[in-house]
Parts: sequence; C-alpha cells; structure tokens
Amino acid sequence: MTTVAVRPLPTPPTAGPASHRMGQSATLAIPLAEFGRALGDADLDQWLEDFAARNADSGHTYAISGKGVLLIMPPTGDPGAFFETYFVADLVFWARARGGFVRGPTARFILPDGARYGPDASWVSPERRDEVRQGTRPFSRLVPDFIAEIQSPSNSREELVDKINHFLRYGTRLAWLMDAETREVVKFRPGREPEVLHDPGFVDGDADVLPGFRFAVREKIFDFMTATEE
Repeated sequence: MTTVAVRPLPTPPTAGPASHRMGQSATLAIPLAEFGRALGDADLDQWLEDFAARNADSGHTYAISGKGVLLIMPPTGDPGAFFETYFVADLVFWARARGGFVRGPTARFILPDGARYGPDASWVSPERRDEVRQGTRPFSRLVPDFIAEIQSPSNSREELVDKINHFLRYGTRLAWLMDAETREVVKFRPGREPEVLHDPGFVDGDADVLPGFRFAVREKIFDFMTATEE
C-alpha cells in the first residue's frame, strides 16, 4: 500500500442564472432564486422537505449548497447502495461500543452558512449529546465530527471534495472519500493535506476521532462485484 499527499481538487463553479449539470455527474443544480427562495428563508427546511415529498416517486435526493443552489441527485442504485449499507453498519457496530451517534445517507445537516448537505455516513461524538437531542426536526443544525462519502457515477470527484471541504471548514474533524473505480481512499483533516491510500485492505479511524474503528474497504467495496460473481 502506498500513501501520498495531494492538494484538494478545485471546487466546481457556481450555478448560473439557469440550471445546469455540475462537472460530469448527473447532479442537477438549480439556483434557489428560480423557485423564489433564498438561504435565509425561515421556512427553507419545510420547503425542501415538501419539495422532496412531492417528488418522492423519482427516487432523487436533495441538498442545498452554501451558494444557494438546490442540488438534485439521482438514486444511488447498485452497488452503491450496498456500499453505503455496509459502511454504516460497521460504523454503528463500532459506535455501540465506543458511543456517539451515527446517521446514514438520508440525514441532512444545516451548516452555519445555510447549506443543507447529507454525507453518506456521519458520526457525532457522545460528548455532544445535547446538540444531537435538540428536538425533532427534519434537518440537524450541527456539524458531525466524522463524515464519509462513497464515490458513485452520479457524483463527480469535484462535487464530493467541495462538500467535504465545506464540512471541514465548519468543524468536521475527519472525512473519508472512498472510490471503488480508482481503488483509493482519501482521508481529509482540517488544516492538513489530504492523504491518499492506494488499494488499502483496511482503513483505520484516527485515534483522536474514531479510535479502534477499522473498515475492510477492499473486501466490502473494492472487490464487492468480483466477490458476488464467484
């Protein structure tokens, strides 16, 4: 296994006056202004929840960027849905012994600049119990300690790096980006260069964030399709 450091990829361009596709992915980006909405709207969470409910049959998921853009993402599909499930399951199993709060890909977080993003998996430390239990609402107004993203055909690398850097800017302490196509895992930490792991068998959580957490990324993601064909 070889480890090298790389600089973050450039963030994607902001949305123009009309909707467009970001990078080479299938994510559709539409400025909130086209719906007569803005990041500062007091009822934006309810609007987004209602928008998702009205379009539930499409299977799409929705987020809002810090630049006031509605992001419409196609269904994850297979094998990405398996990848997400395996990772969240392992994170939950670890958290049952270590504590903290795990969320899967349907969760959304309101960041300080008004963005509403949902990583594929996230964890909040047990010391932040009061923040987690702040009442029933569709979106949590907190920043997870750890997030993970799994690259899929519906996301460009630029989109995911931009999202990860957004979380790091507001307090996330560790983030992973896993890519089955390139067989890479990129570990992000605030104020440090990203660390790229090439075809690792396992990825370990940092001792100051996820002590003792280990994910068999080669078996459960990189070699998943080969294993299911045998």
